[in-house]
Amino acid sequence: MSEKTILEVLNPRGVVEAKTASAPAARLTNLAGKRVGLYHNGKPGLDNFFTVFEELLKKKYPTATTNLIKGSFEITDNDAKNWAPKIDTFVYGVGD
Repeated sequence: MSEKTILEVLNPRGVVEAKTASAPAARLTNLAGKRVGLYHNGKPGLDNFFTVFEELLKKKYPTATTNLIKGSFEITDNDAKNWAPKIDTFVYGVGD
């Protein structure tokens, strides 16, 4: 006696539930007096970029300050919460 085999075909893409989009933060109109975080993932050469960036920033906005932030490639929500009280905006730089 032969048994009947039933195959179920599944969608390999699965179902992705869309999340509600949030609006980006308002852009700063001026960096005068602002605290600018410089995010560095530790790759070679990025320190040179930020050295020149700081020089150019100081020429244009003498009252702006910078804060070097080092971390991995991905910025977590916890990272952002910790940095928010210390900076007004940031530059995300990665090497490679």
